[in-house]
Amino acid sequence: MKVESIQKTSTPELVVREILKNIKSGGLKPGDKLPPERELSRAFGVGRSSIREAISAMVLVGYFEVTQGKGVFLREDIPSPHVFNSKLSDVLAAYWILDLIETREHIECSVVRMAAAKAGPKEIEKLRESVAAIRGNGADIDRFYQSDFDFHMALADASENPVMAGILRMIIEKIHADYMAFMPDTLCRPDRAIETAARLVDRIEGKDADAACAIMLEHLGIVKAELVRIIPEIDQYRNRKDMVLLES
Repeated sequence: MKVESIQKTSTPELVVREILKNIKSGGLKPGDKLPPERELSRAFGVGRSSIREAISAMVLVGYFEVTQGKGVFLREDIPSPHVFNSKLSDVLAAYWILDLIETREHIECSVVRMAAAKAGPKEIEKLRESVAAIRGNGADIDRFYQSDFDFHMALADASENPVMAGILRMIIEKIHADYMAFMPDTLCRPDRAIETAARLVDRIEGKDADAACAIMLEHLGIVKAELVRIIPEIDQYRNRKDMVLLES
């Protein structure tokens, strides 16, 4: 298998594109077995996790098949090229969003725990005003997402940790931008977002950090559920990503 080294800043999508080039050129033929993960990682010049992610996605949409105990093989009936431009690229993009959400869950649970310990009447009032703004903008997608963003920034302010607030801002902005590529004209369950946000403020006011963290996870789970609805394959992909597909 012949490959070109990929820069360290490349994504699993670029690994996929390089593999597709090999399929198109005949470097990989139907029935061929993929080289070991370590060998692919060295050839592409990327980490083994990126190789695993790319191969997992390609297995999911039908390019490769896994034979337990033997390895990963190029299928005889591989998909047409347009699959990469739709389903495969969507799976990779959606998985990137889920990775961001996973990171955000850890940060925001810490944020709400700190807010529960530190927030006073002034901070609670600001949070309730933010929830009211989300409720008032439930029918307008741009205003709704801006209000939701403001609510999470108010939570970060209540934590009194500016470093955490700065990190959270970057992550939320990236998630919103990427998520809108999938749902540019559709709201993400505003009713559930409003209800969970209101309950979250109640728990922070009551100084119940554990309950606040649980509700935050429920709140962030709304986006996960919508991604799975739009791209059902993402559930299978998340399971496959942790599989050992290639021998070391």
